[in-house]
Amino acid sequence: MSISISSLLLCTVTCAFLIATIATPVLPNFAYAHITGDRTQQWINPQDNVKIQFTYEPEKPLTGGPTELKFSVQNLQTGQHLKDLFAKVTIINGQRVFKFNNLTVSDGDFSVNSTFGNEGTYQVILRINSKDYAIALASFRVLVPFQPRGTINLNYTDSIASSCSISRNNWCYSDSNFFNNSEKRI
Repeated sequence: MSISISSLLLCTVTCAFLIATIATPVLPNFAYAHITGDRTQQWINPQDNVKIQFTYEPEKPLTGGPTELKFSVQNLQTGQHLKDLFAKVTIINGQRVFKFNNLTVSDGDFSVNSTFGNEGTYQVILRINSKDYAIALASFRVLVPFQPRGTINLNYTDSIASSCSISRNNWCYSDSNFFNNSEKRI
């Protein structure tokens, strides 16, 4: 009796699939995408068993350029993401208030994009609610450093250049911005 290689391969793959299917619900899942790095800010509430991590990109936001604010809401003891939440993000700089209301957070990780108009320290206030009750109120800081006149974020202008509606003599005209493509100074 001879067994072909294809039959042996099929049997091996089938067995591996069955083992994976049976073992997956039994084994805990530790592969959570938490925020890491030395710039991560953390807020902990042991009373409600909640940990919130926060960071922002780029590391040094430029005035007028996009900045991504990243949040991770977790169970303090297990590290698992809290699910089916609602968030409200408020950004304050002493002069103006920006709000992101009614954000749906399905798996604990979410982000919002913001633009900072001036250099300085901004306070980011995060409120997390579940369907039935408030879970957390946390505060974080974003530092927008002083920038010499003429400093621009090349990644930001490149994204505008790709969305030009009219381009003439090295000038790009889009819905709300225009700039000279040849003037990318740092």
